Amino acid sequence: MVQINTTNINILTLFSQGEFSLEELSLYLNLEKTSIYKNINSINSFLKDENLPLISLNKAIYSLKLSKFQWEHLFRRKDFITSDEIIDYLYLKFIHDGFINLESEKERLNISRSSIIRYFNDIKKILEINGSQYEYIVRKGLKLTFLSQNDKNIFSKKLIKFFIKYDFSLNNSIFIMDLIKNYDIDKLLDNLYSIFKTLKLPATHFFISFLCSLHICIKVFGGFNFKKDYDYNEFSNTEDFIKFALKDYDTQYQQQIFYFIISLKRDEINFEPSTLEKAFKTIKEIKTKLNLNDLNPLLEKMLLKKICFSIFKYENHIFKVRNITINTQEKFLLNILDKILTKYNLNLFFSDKISVAQIIKKIIIEHNKIYLKNILLLFNEVTILDDNYLKDSLCNHNKKFNFHMEPTFFYKLNPENYENKYDLILSDEPSLNSKTIVVNNFNSMQVLSAIYDHIFDKAMENKFTNKKISF
Repeated sequence: MVQINTTNINILTLFSQGEFSLEELSLYLNLEKTSIYKNINSINSFLKDENLPLISLNKAIYSLKLSKFQWEHLFRRKDFITSDEIIDYLYLKFIHDGFINLESEKERLNISRSSIIRYFNDIKKILEINGSQYEYIVRKGLKLTFLSQNDKNIFSKKLIKFFIKYDFSLNNSIFIMDLIKNYDIDKLLDNLYSIFKTLKLPATHFFISFLCSLHICIKVFGGFNFKKDYDYNEFSNTEDFIKFALKDYDTQYQQQIFYFIISLKRDEINFEPSTLEKAFKTIKEIKTKLNLNDLNPLLEKMLLKKICFSIFKYENHIFKVRNITINTQEKFLLNILDKILTKYNLNLFFSDKISVAQIIKKIIIEHNKIYLKNILLLFNEVTILDDNYLKDSLCNHNKKFNFHMEPTFFYKLNPENYENKYDLILSDEPSLNSKTIVVNNFNSMQVLSAIYDHIFDKAMENKFTNKKISF
């Protein structure tokens, strides 16, 4: 019988979310290709023993075709647990209960005595570094006698990690689920959804996961202090609504939820100071490298939130991926981002790097739209000139651009009259003019995509100068 390991589980987690080339697997897992080969062979031996379909290779793409039931059954096995998940569970169990018996946990986890001692030694190091204290009770186990603020924060983060993974992954710790089974999280999720929807707040899975963890933290050690130097009287209606929506919960939870939600309404960034510091450094470098120093604050905040969450995921080993096809522009930005992260000794999961690069691309385009105003569309297909839907659609998608449509032959008669009047010319005729952008599709989204790509490319041409972009 082949024993499954942490790397095997991470690879299976990938395949539960899509198909991947060897190159993609190497990037997502940060592993050498030879190591991936070996692990795939090991996984296939395991799958064969379990009478399940094997990982297959077709046209350089690896995939694993299991039914939803087969995936769920696989990840609910007790032996499908990574080293990180074992440490998380033992840490949460010890703090939640204030006591732990390693002999009992050894049996529950079905691991050896030497293994559980090794895992718990890692937990002891965390507790001792943070100043928490415990004592040994003869023939019973370990009792927690003092919990430091740092360990309260770590306890909360490990719960957030669990709830975030619960939102997207089949690979959820059945041991942590058993630990928190009495908290009725499904009911709490419904109540939180109602609050966020009514108050028109962004119900991101990070915020919801944090508020679920807060419910448990309050029961274990009283939660956290979110109260700021605000005049909360102006939010009395919000407070009354939260108390009503959470009437089945204690007043301490209602109050801490209220203070947290007011910080959201005031558009504050609710991440740890250390995470924010890393994100601010990264953004400052991005702005310098890409000439975005006078960046719109709303765009900057969007990027800041994404980088903060990506740092949180990486540092807490929240392994979530999505298979994304990237283009040349995004590869260019990925290269810049990698250099910035290396400079500050930071790292992110590859899928998050792609997401950050795509947001940066969007920001660059939004930031430089102001330099493009008048756009001429030249068409050989004369019926397009009567396509009011195309005109309306283009104008509705971006009211900042002035669109004008003409038959191509008018342009050919006197191109100088057009070139001096328009910042950009697009046409369905190849090689009309070296400065003309060719579009092969009359779909408005295709036209806008060509425009945005042009804005990005022009911005990158000028990225090493302080000059405004010129079309």
